[in-house]
Amino acid sequence: MPIVTVTSPVEDPITLPDARVQCQMDVDLIDENPLIESLIKAAVDFCEKHTNRPLITQEKQYIGTFSSLVELVPNLLSVETISYIDDAGNPKTLDPSTYHVDIASIVGQVIPLEPWPGVKSNHPQPVTVSFTCGYGDAESVPESIKQCIRLLVGHWFRNREAVGQSSSEIDLSVHSLLQPYKVEQV
Repeated sequence: MPIVTVTSPVEDPITLPDARVQCQMDVDLIDENPLIESLIKAAVDFCEKHTNRPLITQEKQYIGTFSSLVELVPNLLSVETISYIDDAGNPKTLDPSTYHVDIASIVGQVIPLEPWPGVKSNHPQPVTVSFTCGYGDAESVPESIKQCIRLLVGHWFRNREAVGQSSSEIDLSVHSLLQPYKVEQV
């Protein structure tokens, strides 16, 4: 049941100036901007993987099969289409009146209101669900997740080489800030 990103977020939860403040950068020192931007991306990726949540609005696709319900991701905002390959091998789009999109549950899901249609039996992944997920824009991301991103960027900026032993303070901070948002892998 792979879920793939179709359209990546257009912004990050924190800005370059925000990260520069965390790194205690002088205003006129801009040589490090590409590094800091890269660290922001890495910290966002870490937080998304650690919490199993998409942060900023993005479009994704579930590619798999029908089951009693189709679990997608936390922070599900909407389902645009559900397409499938029918018994005869023809591509079809499912009528939205035949399913319910649950965005209220921690992990968003699609629940059939009638039996799922038959799909091509020898196709390993005959179903594609196109959906939008994330907290919304950067303002909508919880402040503790943004603070975790800042801490990681600052830590990685000051510690550019691999370290033999991680700092228990940064580990504790990351864990404490992200734990309330962590969703066990679905």
